[in-house]
Amino acid sequence: QEALFVARFSPPSCGVQVNRLWYKPVEQFILPEKKSFEGTIVWESQDLQGLVSRNLHKVTVNDGGGVLRVITAGEGALPHEFMEGVEGVAGGFIYTIQEGDALLQNLHSRPRRLLDHISNLHREDALLREESSVYDDIVFVDVVDTYRNVPAKLLNFYRWTVETTSFDLLLKTDDDCYIDLEAVFNRIAHKNLDGPNFWWGNFRLNWAVDRTGKWQELEYPSPAYPAFACGSGYVISRDIVHWLAGNAGRLKTYQGEDVSMGIWMAAIGPTRHQDGLWLCEKTCEPGMLSSPQYSPQELAQLWQLKELCGDPCQCEAAAGGF
Repeated sequence: QEALFVARFSPPSCGVQVNRLWYKPVEQFILPEKKSFEGTIVWESQDLQGLVSRNLHKVTVNDGGGVLRVITAGEGALPHEFMEGVEGVAGGFIYTIQEGDALLQNLHSRPRRLLDHISNLHREDALLREESSVYDDIVFVDVVDTYRNVPAKLLNFYRWTVETTSFDLLLKTDDDCYIDLEAVFNRIAHKNLDGPNFWWGNFRLNWAVDRTGKWQELEYPSPAYPAFACGSGYVISRDIVHWLAGNAGRLKTYQGEDVSMGIWMAAIGPTRHQDGLWLCEKTCEPGMLSSPQYSPQELAQLWQLKELCGDPCQCEAAAGGF
């Protein structure tokens, strides 16, 4: 990655001292308007003793100001007598706000927006419970529903499954996916896709760990994830579900449920059955078992074509297709 700007310090050219830290001006860089920006600050020194560092346990790095969020890195070396595992900071930076009035307005409106958000959550909860009372098709687990918590939600569901149901195989999918259950059952019967310690899906291999962006993962130290199945659909055997449920309280969760599942499965080495018909992207192929990222309207159209012609991707009797 290319550096946006660099500042160099030396004894003859120390810069300006502010609160016991030395600063130098850099080329002006304006963050993209109304877009999030993620970057990494790197301090380097040929002599580590030249880095003045402070124990982060005594430093407030996120004060709720709403402008920047500081995430500490898990790698690097700092001098002095820090105990192992104690985080530290070797410097800082200064920035200016171009539109201070807009920022203040945003901060002042935050309590109202929080109340509106809570009200919307209550309405959604009531609608979900109403649907559950009618169709009995939703399991409620005690997890705050954020993207980062999806792996924990998955483990809670597996625990509920073990406690309340009897099964040999379990199919996991997402609510935006097309799933051809008839094709899944036929494939299981014709290819004997069952047995203990069994995982059937479309696996990503040597998938690089993202350190920035939406899929940022700072807590998994390896450069690549273990093999993991695409989330549009996969099938696991009963003993794997029991193992996940039994260890749910000890398994560490990561940024996504798919990669978390791969990390967990690396511990028990299941027999993987690779099948490209569990599609990873939004495409339509004859014989597909699953395909993700559809709207409810698109899913309804897929099933209309499937019921009319036996093929969700095309149908001569229909006006259009995918």
